[in-house]
Amino acid sequence: MALETTDLFRQDLSRASGLHQITSEEVKKIQQVVYSIAKDIAEICEENDIPYMLGGGSALGAVRHKGFIPWDDDLDINVYRKDIDRLCDLIEEKYPDKYYVEAPLRTPGYYSSFAQVQLRGTTFREYLWQEDGKCGIKVDLWLLENAYDNPLKRRIQGWLCDGGSLILSCIRMHREEKGFLHLAAGNKRGQRLIKIKSALGALPSLSPWWWYRRVQHWYSMCHDDDSKYVTFPSGRKHFFGELYERAKYCDTVEMKFEDSYFPVTKDYDHYFHALYPGDYMELPPEDKRERHVLYDLKFKEDNP
Repeated sequence: MALETTDLFRQDLSRASGLHQITSEEVKKIQQVVYSIAKDIAEICEENDIPYMLGGGSALGAVRHKGFIPWDDDLDINVYRKDIDRLCDLIEEKYPDKYYVEAPLRTPGYYSSFAQVQLRGTTFREYLWQEDGKCGIKVDLWLLENAYDNPLKRRIQGWLCDGGSLILSCIRMHREEKGFLHLAAGNKRGQRLIKIKSALGALPSLSPWWWYRRVQHWYSMCHDDDSKYVTFPSGRKHFFGELYERAKYCDTVEMKFEDSYFPVTKDYDHYFHALYPGDYMELPPEDKRERHVLYDLKFKEDNP
């Protein structure tokens, strides 16, 4: 039995247990917000020569829809690990009252392996334990890491990264087991997975910050910015499933996204085939479309 719960939460549990069912009108409003955030981030990147590109479903939306995937309620931007702190500094300097920024090894108490730029005064609560003011409507910044040229070192790096990702997932499951089991109410497979991962996370949960720092070190252990390969060890397919040739993946092309243009990897065909099985240009059936689990959703006008 696989210990991967990502797809389970994106599909099965989000339909069975989401306390707030997002309407099509709300999806459009969320898209407007994240699009505005993304344009601000893009402007800062371009002004300061920070490479970036759309990632995941946002890149697929640019290719397939010339904008958002119609039911998508988030937006992903990929940046190099070496640029993330500088980018976060620039966002906070330019928009101190507009955005709240969280990033690995930067934000106290933050245990995710990607960064977030959240619009202040909004709420996008995916989990019960998220604090007010720290769960706004957001854009995710995914960290692109260097991978070793040496095949043995690259394989060791991959084993460490994938093992570390599992450890962090199990720690999270153990610390928030009650909340996850609530999400999985009525789903026996989901509850079984959660209990197994929670049990595995019991021991490392005694020192979660040590493990978090260690795993982030494994993700970023290759410091060669000219290495042949790059990877997203925190991505949906993990280190080996998202290992790309730098020259191909990092060569970008401007593609229309809504009423703007954003960079997307020129090698998007290979990228999408790695992420999405089958014909990525074909719309998935409705019961396979990814949606977030939400407990609470508020826009700025909802918060006086």
